[in-house]
Amino acid sequence: MRVNEKHVNIDYQKTKDFFKHRAEKFQENNPYSVTMYQDNNKELVRERNEYETEKLLSLLSIDKESEILDVACGIGRWADAIKTEVKKYCGIDFSDELIRIATERNKRDNYYYYVGSTSQLEKIIKQKRKGKFNIVLIVGIMLYLNDNDVIEMLQQIERCCEKEAVICIREPIGIEERLTLKDYYSDELKCDYNAIYRTRDEIKEILKDTLLNKNFAIETERFLFETDELNNRKETKQYYYILKRK
Repeated sequence: MRVNEKHVNIDYQKTKDFFKHRAEKFQENNPYSVTMYQDNNKELVRERNEYETEKLLSLLSIDKESEILDVACGIGRWADAIKTEVKKYCGIDFSDELIRIATERNKRDNYYYYVGSTSQLEKIIKQKRKGKFNIVLIVGIMLYLNDNDVIEMLQQIERCCEKEAVICIREPIGIEERLTLKDYYSDELKCDYNAIYRTRDEIKEILKDTLLNKNFAIETERFLFETDELNNRKETKQYYYILKRK
């Protein structure tokens, strides 16, 4: 079902089942298709991943003092992309199957992976004694959360940040209006899919109610891909925000 403009909730258990199914499709010669999809277009996955990681990492100034929190880390795509030595990296994802793959693929000593939902971020970080973070990656997770849980996630993330921190948000957005796919059968993925594509205005309002009133400011925001070849959707496009608190 496609729902335009109206606010309807999606079922998290169905999303969890979806990613369990995606994990079963993991292939070493095209690993990132697990969360980037395009199973039959290995070259497009490679091009999108390279462009995105190079573009966004260049804006984050990662160095040996960086303490990185990767929310919904999947199989560790961003962990793979970080070539600089960092102080610590923490990846959290609600999928046991994806975390298992991430742990097997990237075994650096100061890289940690934990299973947990976005509502459990603070609890997990405190239990594991991982302290606070100065860089946070929020990449492709908000579309799988209902509105109240997006707000709660951002509030928890803010409390997990150092006084000076950078947050990178990258999400597919609805170009003209909010679009919700609820139990929508995808011919491309060969299964039902659930996701919420919010507009820029909606995301901006959420940021005002969470991060912007905690001294974060949007340093830059824009569409990620500059060519139609890398963004082949008609109703949605990848968009990013870089927020800083100094």
